[in-house]
Amino acid sequence: MMNKFRVFFLLVIGTAFSVQSFAQVKTAKPAATSGDDKFIIAALTALKANNLDEAKTQIDKAFGPDTKDKAKALFVKAEIYVSLYQQSKSAGLYQEAAKALFKLVEMKPDYEKATVDQLLFFTGFCFFNDGVKAYNDHKFSESIEIMKNVIRVHDINGGEKKFEKLTMAKQFDTVYANATLSMANSAYTLLKYEEAIPLLITAKNNPITKSTAVYECLVDAYNHQKNTRDVYSVIEEARAAYPEDLIIRNQELNYYLQAGKYDDLVRKLESAAVKEPNNSEILSNLAFAYLQMASGKDGKRPANAAELLAKSEDAFKNALKLSPESGSSNYNFGALYFNQGIDINEQMNTIAAAATPDQRKYDELKVKRDALFSKSVPYMEKAYTVFSGSEANLRGDDHVNYKGTLSALVKVYTDQNKPEKAAEMKKKYDAMK
Repeated sequence: MMNKFRVFFLLVIGTAFSVQSFAQVKTAKPAATSGDDKFIIAALTALKANNLDEAKTQIDKAFGPDTKDKAKALFVKAEIYVSLYQQSKSAGLYQEAAKALFKLVEMKPDYEKATVDQLLFFTGFCFFNDGVKAYNDHKFSESIEIMKNVIRVHDINGGEKKFEKLTMAKQFDTVYANATLSMANSAYTLLKYEEAIPLLITAKNNPITKSTAVYECLVDAYNHQKNTRDVYSVIEEARAAYPEDLIIRNQELNYYLQAGKYDDLVRKLESAAVKEPNNSEILSNLAFAYLQMASGKDGKRPANAAELLAKSEDAFKNALKLSPESGSSNYNFGALYFNQGIDINEQMNTIAAAATPDQRKYDELKVKRDALFSKSVPYMEKAYTVFSGSEANLRGDDHVNYKGTLSALVKVYTDQNKPEKAAEMKKKYDAMK
């Protein structure tokens, strides 16, 4: 059977972006000292003297009922907390600075804009670095929540244009793109496809993060939602962008296979086989597609079933010449003969159950059945040898095909009067989960 792909795409961001030191901006001394403004002035005085602990104490006092929403208090708090973070590297400090900045921008978007932009820029890098660490520690939910702040910083006042005058603006474009990609991959890994899909779409549309892996994850997410319309359009887009990518090509083939569009599938595979005549996987998939077409729909075989079976047989032979150790190819080739034998066996059962069985017809069918079973044995036995060699690690289609191999060999060995071999295969079959 054609392999089905589940892509576990692990984002590797590598070394986190370095955060440059934030140079403090000289702030003019306010003219008045009424109310809690005295704490702001005291905080600024301590900040200027680089007495950061005292500056923090004073600015924290400034946040009383009358000053908690005051722009200057929020601004000075952000400056002090960023300076403290640079000294201690305690994540809570830059996070508190970011909260003050977010609130400040909501209140007064243009307040001390040049400095606020630098502070936001700084905290954006800090959030990204911590998001990377959480991701690499497999704390995916935590990473998503942290990276949301990178997006928030980016999206304030028009996204990337906000920082276009800063020297590291282009680098922050990359930070934003990778934060989005990290969130997409975290949600995908957590099987939260509804959350992952819009993020993956954003990632594929961004030239910084567009890649085959992003398309592969998006296709897989749509498949889990059984969204055949969108999965087809994404596959077509991915094939146009990456025509040589093997996984995307196989995802396309799987789409046709699962949709039962065997005519389209065969055309694709025949075209691929012409371009890559030595690609055993293409030939094996083509053989399987011919076999499925020969089986027909709803038990009705097509008029050219014999021709399709012959094509399947030839394709399997060519595939196995190139990859004789393929467990799946051997199993499927063996199944080509075995399943025909099973069809004849059903006819034999019908004759045997008749009130007056036609013994001559029964014997004729038995000869044909036994011949087909015998033809299947070398391939089933080869499949058994391949699969049993890595029995504990079989997953997906390989696991299914191994069970099918054991089941077929139980039947064939029983009919060939080889009870010991049949019992051995039955024991292994029963032991499989």
